[in-house]
Amino acid sequence: MRIDLVRAHLPRRVGAALLLVALLAPTVVRRAHAQSSSTSSAVKSSRTPRSRALAILGTVVGGLVGFGFTYAAGQRGASRCGPIHCPVYVWAAAGGLAGYFIGRQYDKNFAMYYRGATPLSPKSVDADLNGRPAVLAANDSVVAVGGSDGVEMFQSTALTSIGHRARGLHGIDALALAPVNGSLVLGSQAGLYLFPPHQGPGRLVRAGDVRATVASADRVYFSVDDRLEIAPLAADSAHPWPGIAVGAPVRDAALDTTRHLLWTITDGALIAFRVGDDSLERIGSVPVTGGAQRLAILGNRAAVAVGENGVLLYDISVPEAPRQTAHWSTARFAYDVSLDGTRLFVAAGPEGVYVVDVSRPEPRTIGLARSLGFATALVSRGGSTYIVDRRENALRRIPSDF
Repeated sequence: MRIDLVRAHLPRRVGAALLLVALLAPTVVRRAHAQSSSTSSAVKSSRTPRSRALAILGTVVGGLVGFGFTYAAGQRGASRCGPIHCPVYVWAAAGGLAGYFIGRQYDKNFAMYYRGATPLSPKSVDADLNGRPAVLAANDSVVAVGGSDGVEMFQSTALTSIGHRARGLHGIDALALAPVNGSLVLGSQAGLYLFPPHQGPGRLVRAGDVRATVASADRVYFSVDDRLEIAPLAADSAHPWPGIAVGAPVRDAALDTTRHLLWTITDGALIAFRVGDDSLERIGSVPVTGGAQRLAILGNRAAVAVGENGVLLYDISVPEAPRQTAHWSTARFAYDVSLDGTRLFVAAGPEGVYVVDVSRPEPRTIGLARSLGFATALVSRGGSTYIVDRRENALRRIPSDF
């Protein structure tokens, strides 16, 4: 009679136990997940927390195991399944807790891996690279990658190889492509070299340690130690050129042809220069904290990669008085930055590429694309973003608005 009662009421009790634990476990998980993610500025991911999924799975599995033990005990006449104490409840609770704690560890590892950002997997067009790539430049039709094996040239859309220049030139630290005729400009520890657009040897036009360069349709602007100088793209002799003393080594430069401005970064400042025919006039500056690495400008916005301190954003609408507007610090280390529309792309080394929405005063992390490899250099041009991946020794192209 007792065994018959157990058999009659056990399925109902098992169902109630499983339902109760399954309902309570997600609530506990949601609270823990909300607390763990409250410090993140990234958008919420659609990924189901593993702690929640494994808590429910563990509850179901534990309940089934408990049901098996209870049924077996009932067959032997030794069942002890009251309204409070029952193996089904115990096993279901134990399974749910075990699943929760295992899943929580998975979630912690996932959060550390993605820094709280949504995982992104943009489709990319790839091309293999030779040597060790270091710097990247692009115009409307050509992408150039400089490194230990000279400069590799690619057609911008399909990334098909169109040539290899400057073989044997080591220590390439700066690279630029002229926007009209496609002349190639190289800055190295030995000096500044100009190469004709399609083929032919380069020519040394300035000896010295050149770390930054940018080109217009007919001129090239470059740094030599703590000086900025201007040389014509048609230059064919090596000597000092007109310029201005900056007071500190220039790390990177960007040209605003619309307003005739040259923007540069030193280790501690973002500086604006008014460009004349053969002259540069310093007109404004703003401090950069954390050690500037790379610079990108677009319209009235500038972004500066500052290594382990992330990225600083500036309003440069008034070049005489640029001002910092935001600080983004999700990446462990920001190697390079680019801007396209309202998106900021951050090359974060082994983490991949972060995509950040900068349409509002406070930057919002859209996500992290780890599939793009060890990203150390990038540039956005014509609706595409080009990335140097040192892990796979590859050049990658993704649509900027994916």
